[in-house]
Order: sequence, then C-alpha cells, then structure tokens
Amino acid sequence: MTTPTLPKPSDILLFHLSHIDLDGYGAQYMTRAAGYRARYYNADYRDIPYALDQIFDDMSKVKEPCMLLITDLNLTLEQSDMVAQRIQNLSKGGAAPTQKKSGKAPAKASLLSPEMAAMLKGALAASSEEETEDAPIKPLLQLLDHHATGEDSAKKHAWYYLDTERCATRLAFEAVASWLSEDQRALYASRAEFVDVGDRWLKDDPRFNRAIYLIGLVMEDDQLAPPLVELKREFRFHMIESFFQLQEQGATLEELERGAYDYRKSFLRERIAAERCENPENTLKEKYHFLSAEAVQPEDVPMLRIDGYRTGIFFNWPHDVFRGVAMELMENRGQMDIAIRVGGNGRMSLRANEGVDVGIISGMYFEGGGHPGAAGGVLRDNRLKDVEQAMRAISQAVTEKKGLAQTCQMQPPEHVEKA
Repeated sequence: MTTPTLPKPSDILLFHLSHIDLDGYGAQYMTRAAGYRARYYNADYRDIPYALDQIFDDMSKVKEPCMLLITDLNLTLEQSDMVAQRIQNLSKGGAAPTQKKSGKAPAKASLLSPEMAAMLKGALAASSEEETEDAPIKPLLQLLDHHATGEDSAKKHAWYYLDTERCATRLAFEAVASWLSEDQRALYASRAEFVDVGDRWLKDDPRFNRAIYLIGLVMEDDQLAPPLVELKREFRFHMIESFFQLQEQGATLEELERGAYDYRKSFLRERIAAERCENPENTLKEKYHFLSAEAVQPEDVPMLRIDGYRTGIFFNWPHDVFRGVAMELMENRGQMDIAIRVGGNGRMSLRANEGVDVGIISGMYFEGGGHPGAAGGVLRDNRLKDVEQAMRAISQAVTEKKGLAQTCQMQPPEHVEKA
C-alpha cells in the first residue's frame, strides 16, 4: 500500500490531531521535521470529540488553505461521518454569495451604442466583483492510522487511510518524506522504524528494549502544569530528539537512561533564570515547578474570594505540581492567599500563606480541617467535570454554610429546641 503524500509544507496550514503516546507524538514529530506550519492537538480516545470541536472552531477562523490531519487515532463510523460533514460545512460556510439579481431586465444591446454597451458591461463586471467574496476554501482531510478497529470507517471514507503493518509515526514519515532532504529522509526513516518496533510490540527486534524505554520516557510525568499543553508537547518533542541524538552517537541503554536527567535539565535552560536552573539545592522537579509558575497565565488559575482571601482553584492538577506551583505563586509571587486543588471526586487540598488558617476555613465550609497552612476537605458534588463546575460547587458550599450560620444567629432563643 502506498501512503498518501501530504501537500507541500509551504502550501498549507496543518491542523494535526494525534494520540498522547510515543506514536502519537512521533507522528507530529515527523510533520514538524518536514517544516509544516502546524497547530498541534493531542487527545486520548475519550477526548476526541472535544478536541475535534476545538479544531473545527479554530479552522473556521482561518482564511487560507488548510488541512486536518489525524494520526494514531481510529475513529468510529459515527465520528468519521461527523468529521466529513463538518469539513463539508466549513467549505460551505466560506461559499461566495450569489450575484444579486436586478428587478429590471437588461437593456437590449441594439438600443445602445457600442461605447455605451462596453461601459455597461464593465460596470456589471465591477459590480459582480464587489458582491462576490473570495471563493470558498475547502479544507483538506486525511487520517493515517494502523488500528484494525477503524476498518469500517476506512471502507466508507477515502480520506481514512488504514495500514495495520506500520505505526502512525511511520505512516506520517512516509506522508512527508518527499518534502525532506535526502539526508533527512534517511535519518527520520530510521527513527520512524524505531518507534514502530515499540509501538507494534515487535519483541524479536534487537531494538525492542530501547524502544520500550523511549515509550516510558515520553509517557513519564513531565511535572508541568496541566494548562501548559503547548509547553508539555514541546517537552516531549525535546525528549524524543535528545534520546535519538544520544543513541545515534552510540550510547548504550544504560547511558541513555543516565542521560535522561540531562535531557530534562537542558529543556529548562533559556526557559528559567540561570541561577535557578543551575542551583544544586533545588531538585529538578522544583525547577519544573518554577517553569510552570512563570508560564501559567492568570486565566489558567481562576480565582475566587473566600472570606476576602484571594483563592486560586487548581482543578485536577497532579498533587506534586499543585504543591510546587502553588507555593511559588503564593509565597514568592504573592498572587494569592489560598490555593485549593479540587479533584473530580470532590476531594480538596488547601494551602495558605502565613496569616491565613485554611484548617479553620475548611472546617467551616468543606467538612474538613487540618493545619493553618495545609488542610483537606470535600465537596458534596463528587462528579465534577471541569473547573467551572468545581468553582460553582465551592461557591455554593461557602454560600450555604454562611447562610446557615446567619440563620442560626438570627433565630430567636425560644425557637431553639431543648434537649
């Protein structure tokens, strides 16, 4: 089977959606190597609908030739039909309006002099040009996958390319190979085949142990804040590139493993201050938390006021990242007084600056307690889907408890039941 070739990188704006494992990032690593102007997105299978919504919204705003490329994700037949329809809708949305019709019949040529006829023809042509917008640009669409579960979609849709004998990274490489130099083609072909060994679990290949190690390396917790999706992707590209460069210098697997610390640290250089990056009394994990604290934007950590205190809400952040970033934002940057991590199950971790007692606050509002600087709590809603829902649940808990306290204070003594 011949893998479809993607358009020339300079001719297209690429919207590239891929999986969240080595093969998913590896496919994007290949289009990146080919020099595409690309907007990258990554999703697990359950997140495909949300990612596609975001992509189609972004595509609707561009006014240039573009393409949706999906790799290492097999779509259900229903999802494939939806994607095809939405691509079609985008092309219709850019369609030029039809020329307005005049209520009068055009003048007969025989009644006009040749000069007047020429002038009228020119005026009509100019009017048509003014009323007609740019011709619609139909986005291109291509899916490259190797999961047999996509067979039904591949049979129905020509843009759905399925090949179970090559991983997505290899398919992506072959789709862009003609746009690479001869030296690049040899290099990236070798790298794509290496990813294939691990992703398709080719245990008899002598590269298998190394490939499995790279899979684990890319999947390790990056210690970066969840909202920093672009930075997290750049980190994975960096780890892949660093691994390959060291391996191609002849490193053993043990040397590659020891080099992982250096890969991670080199990513921090030019991203955080040198005195912090090179400080031997800060762990590498702490340095990534410094980077997160510098990179997060105000909208990444929504704020509430609880009893007048500035409270940052961290929804489903990993505990280590939450603690490290919250300490930096509270203690060193003074951006908040309280930090609350909320999990989807409604469980809460609270941290506070000196002078604020989150043990008391949690006891008052969140059925918990603890120390002045660190406490735990729980929300009634234990099926939180996103940060907006978490904030509503926190606000509701505070409002209800305050209302109850005010009711108790206002209730006349004779209405209090005696034991």
